[in-house]
Amino acid sequence: MAEKSRPILISIIAILTFIAAIIALLGGIALAVGFIDAAEVDPDIADLGTAAGIVMIIVGIIYLIVAGGFWNGWKIMWYIGVIVNAIGLILSIAGLVMTGFSGIGLGVIIPIIIDILILYYLFRPGVKEFFGI
Repeated sequence: MAEKSRPILISIIAILTFIAAIIALLGGIALAVGFIDAAEVDPDIADLGTAAGIVMIIVGIIYLIVAGGFWNGWKIMWYIGVIVNAIGLILSIAGLVMTGFSGIGLGVIIPIIIDILILYYLFRPGVKEFFGI
């Protein structure tokens, strides 16, 4: 059985997600066990250091699963990628509309562009084939 060829950008997304997972896990562990004082990170979460650490650990685990799914071409990850980026695009556009287009800046435009590019890329024939779509 021939192994399917992983598109280069899917490899990059998987690696970046894996790096984000490691950072979230290490940061979460450091917060949960008290290596980092939560008040130094964000004064609003000073009383929630352990809880914030646990949430970061959970996010890190989810990122690990997503990274593995993208790396291995799990079909469900294609759907999750489409859903997450579509939601992000809708929320970004809604935020832009709700501000009356007064806050147009890179902080608004860049997420919209990234979501559009990722959605476009996920629908490319080679990418869909890699994920078995």
